[in-house]
Amino acid sequence: MSKSIMTMFLVPTAKTLLRPTNVTRGLANFQLAKNFSSKQLTPTVAFVSNGSTKHLRNRPNLSEYSSEGRPLTVLICWLMAKNNAVNKYTKFYLDQGFDVLTVRITPWQLLLPARVDPIIRNEILPALLSSDHEKKLIHGFSVGGYVFAQMLKHMHNDPTGKCQDLMKSMMAQIWDSVVDVNGISIGVSKSVFISSPFFQKAMQGYIDFHLKAFQNIATKYYDEAHEYFYKKPLHAPALFLASEIDQISTIDVIQDIQKIWGSYDIACANKTWNNTSHVGHMRRYPEEYKLAVKMFIDKSGFKRGARAVDVQKETVIPAGRIPNVVYSKSI
Repeated sequence: MSKSIMTMFLVPTAKTLLRPTNVTRGLANFQLAKNFSSKQLTPTVAFVSNGSTKHLRNRPNLSEYSSEGRPLTVLICWLMAKNNAVNKYTKFYLDQGFDVLTVRITPWQLLLPARVDPIIRNEILPALLSSDHEKKLIHGFSVGGYVFAQMLKHMHNDPTGKCQDLMKSMMAQIWDSVVDVNGISIGVSKSVFISSPFFQKAMQGYIDFHLKAFQNIATKYYDEAHEYFYKKPLHAPALFLASEIDQISTIDVIQDIQKIWGSYDIACANKTWNNTSHVGHMRRYPEEYKLAVKMFIDKSGFKRGARAVDVQKETVIPAGRIPNVVYSKSI
């Protein structure tokens, strides 16, 4: 069964699944139009800045870059994210005076999670540890929650103690359509085969088989990530962006996360819609989305820079609270 499925569609699409996303090309016009500066540090990590990146080389090291007091947003992207879509979030944060570090993994890396460990150890963490940004914001999408959970594992187990300071610099976290381990098979299949329900179902069946058959090379990593994300979380205020109709990132999952995080006194806020798709909230309601994020980062102690662009000045915001946001530990 598994062999026939591999032959049918996994092998023909292997190059696509394994190919690192080249962010630099997608940012070229974006950079020229807005005078921003970008650098592809590794196949997984790219850096976009309001400052100059001309001294940076193609390696995960930001020690030669000066943030000049700007905060850093770490965008942990969803699977198969297109450059144009990611650029919208990047531009938003640049306009608020942030620098941006984007992180992307491929579907194949997610299915073989042992491949993610060296990416975190040799690409993501070295970039963050070499950065002089004193304040950082984590903004993760979909399976980005899994990637960050693996980052938490490495940071908690760092023998040098440097990662403890790194975690303290992460002042807030935003989770857009965050996916738990149980949603991986649905999330991957719909990301790879967007318009084919037949292949989505076939791939979902294979991934479910994959999780059962490969305990030592796959499932144990997901279970481990689940444990770190839920029970050894980042102790920073959190904003969850979700949809009531999302079948990949369900309200039940978010409730479970917030119930456990509440026991650690992590303040959680929610912005929910009743008609948006998975990771589709900003696309459908861009002004609402930006306003929710802006007010959250202001509330979390970030000072937005001189480039900060206001969203709909005519919008009335009652008593400093985000419209349609539930300030509680559960939805």
